Amino acid sequence: MQKIKGAIKKNIIAGLLVTVPVALTYIILEFVITRIDEMMVPVVSKIINEKAMENLNGYFIPGMGFLLLIFFVFFIGLIATNFFGKKVFKFGELVLHKIPIVRVIYITIKKVVDTISQSKTPTFEKMVLITYPRSPLKTIGIVACDTPDMVFKMVGKRSVNVFVPTSPNPTTGFVIAVPIEDVNFLKMTVEEGLKMIISFGVVAPK
Repeated sequence: MQKIKGAIKKNIIAGLLVTVPVALTYIILEFVITRIDEMMVPVVSKIINEKAMENLNGYFIPGMGFLLLIFFVFFIGLIATNFFGKKVFKFGELVLHKIPIVRVIYITIKKVVDTISQSKTPTFEKMVLITYPRSPLKTIGIVACDTPDMVFKMVGKRSVNVFVPTSPNPTTGFVIAVPIEDVNFLKMTVEEGLKMIISFGVVAPK
């Protein structure tokens, strides 16, 4: 009887180890793709008429809105890289800069994107080990970008902004300006580092 109970328990645990990661992955992807599909419905309705939209309801393809969004971003990229497109987007920026609340939000996001794209240090591509909150304690983080000039002048040394994610939710955390000489670059990918953070350090790179 004990052998049967042991076999059942073993198989249930083995089944959970397989199904839980698959189920959670499906739930996350389904949530993201469904939300994007819902957001893109008005756009799809404009591309095809309402009658055709009603006919498609019974044959809706999951992810169609997501694919449309990818094509839209690609198309915007094509326009933004030519001479006339640059002029149009520059005029659009001037208009946005005239709108009080929108201006603050747009400028902030634009600066973040520009800083990431122009950083000399690999952005969100390097896992590092830094001393925190005090010596000899260490914590792992991700290099976000070069430290901005204003902070750089205060630090007095070439520094990088290190994002230290919280465990088990790496989407929250805090940023520390660390002199480059005090940063220890790790031989692990960001994916491996995030796995380690999410698993409370249980899953470590080989």
